[in-house]
Amino acid sequence: MNIPEGSEVVYVGCTAPARDVLETLLDRGVPIVEIVTINPETARRNDVSGYASFAEVGDRYDIPVYYPETYSMTDADCEHVRGVDPDLLIVNGWQRLIPEEALEAATHGAIGNHGSAFGLPKGRGRSPLNWSLIEDRDRFLLSVIGLDPEADAGGVLATRKFDITDYDTIETLYYKVTICMKEMLAEVLGPLLRGESVGESQTGEATYYPKRNPADGEIHWGEGTREVYNLVRAVADPYPGAFTFADGDRVMIWDARPFSTDLASEARAGTIVEVFWTGDFVVATADGTLLVTDYEPVEGEWEPAVDERLESRGDHDRVDGPEHRHNLTSSTDDTEAAESGIDA
Repeated sequence: MNIPEGSEVVYVGCTAPARDVLETLLDRGVPIVEIVTINPETARRNDVSGYASFAEVGDRYDIPVYYPETYSMTDADCEHVRGVDPDLLIVNGWQRLIPEEALEAATHGAIGNHGSAFGLPKGRGRSPLNWSLIEDRDRFLLSVIGLDPEADAGGVLATRKFDITDYDTIETLYYKVTICMKEMLAEVLGPLLRGESVGESQTGEATYYPKRNPADGEIHWGEGTREVYNLVRAVADPYPGAFTFADGDRVMIWDARPFSTDLASEARAGTIVEVFWTGDFVVATADGTLLVTDYEPVEGEWEPAVDERLESRGDHDRVDGPEHRHNLTSSTDDTEAAESGIDA
């Protein structure tokens, strides 16, 4: 990477993929002098999906770990970063905007990552990986970008494309992101720390994905098999999960797959048409059937039964409903709804 001697880097992150990237950077000799992360209680209060503790990494590599007062960082937290006086901030797996005061504390600024199926500036904002699965996209363009006060708007330093296959889940997409991040950071860190690279400005009209909430994971069986499958894999672990209702109890659907368009073709959508000896069961959708292979009743001890009806109780105008798909909001000033980084 040819990093200048005496360089000092601060790494900001709090998720398992971000921790994996951090360990790779440390093994490659990147001069990280401090880790900024959050503790488990802050992660719980802020519903951070995929949270991982960085404490053990700090101990193993003898690097100080700083825990901000709040996830969004206070003035005192920004003052702390100024006191460290790093050459560069690497922000990865941090689901909040970094305050401008902290960004300006580093000599060469801060870098983060974002992407979409279209490439920036399309698809800024919330949960682009989840949305790409929900929208049945077949590719993703991930970029390392400079960070500035406007969400996901900084110059593009490097980009990698990867396929989204029919077999991907949100977890496997993070595997692909992790590989790309290791490659791109190895490419850009040397030039950045030598002051040779500022990135290429994003061009074109920016669009933003809207915020997702756990309630948006409700399954609507009146949709097609593909739509239900895409939702299940988009919000699977480490996200809050897709869910439905049976006998008044919420049932989490953690894994499922398209089954058949021919079998049980007359069954009403949402009906369980077969339960197998393994516990897997088949549910009718609007245009076929879905095989559920991993489920969890939230309350009670529900077991699927043939001809039982699964219910959808949420608002049909939910954010991932058909009327919202393929229709990103267009904006140049939607920072409240946007985040730095791919995690939502």
